[in-house]
Amino acid sequence: MTWHYFFLLFSATLFQEANASDQTFALCADQRGFIRCKNGSKIKIVLANYGRTNDKVCPGDKTDTLTCRSKSSEIKVKWMCNGYATCHLQASNRHFGNPCANISKYLEVRYRCVKNIDRDVKDKPIVAFNAYTSQHLVFKRNTPVNVVYDKLYYNYGDAYNPQSGFFIAQSARLYIFTLASVVAPRKMFDTEILVNGKRTGLGNCNNESSSGYENCASTFPLVLNAGDKVNIRTVVANYLHGGGWSSFKGWKA
Repeated sequence: MTWHYFFLLFSATLFQEANASDQTFALCADQRGFIRCKNGSKIKIVLANYGRTNDKVCPGDKTDTLTCRSKSSEIKVKWMCNGYATCHLQASNRHFGNPCANISKYLEVRYRCVKNIDRDVKDKPIVAFNAYTSQHLVFKRNTPVNVVYDKLYYNYGDAYNPQSGFFIAQSARLYIFTLASVVAPRKMFDTEILVNGKRTGLGNCNNESSSGYENCASTFPLVLNAGDKVNIRTVVANYLHGGGWSSFKGWKA
């Protein structure tokens, strides 16, 4: 494995072109750079971390902690780079959060160039579900309730439970969820999407002023860790049209 660390004391654009062996590329805080594979090969990220685990990389005054890791950095770098010939990166709190305050951080990426993208990068187990409500659901307007989409068109990977209404992430990854809701005249269905019981998004379907049916849709991209639980809960709601018209879908990106 070849290690190439780049760190500068001024703003710059850094570049690394790789061969078939593993390469390691580092950007100091707020630097921009890119990695590239040649001869028709594509990038496969082996690991990535934004934080600090080495006092020799991007040395400075604030390097006391060597166990600083952004939990989402590897997922985000894989999403941005895997399968591409060139990938542009920036080491910043804006992109990866601030995993350790008052510590000088850097982005470290280990990657290799591969020829067979379908096999080496994109051939992953499918995780996808499409659930819907078989019956019309009636709620107490101001009482939050977990919504159970009790029937399935498909459930690849068996990550969604139609009895509880919960989706459980099987691996750390970016997941996409969509919510489609049909609401009767003079009714409403305002909801929130929860990850481990905490709100991460809102869906609005207020039809209280209309005499016709209303169709609403929301999309939620979420970076999840293995074991995270996702579900839909009402915020202010009194009705959801069933019979397959209202659905909750999700898939691993």
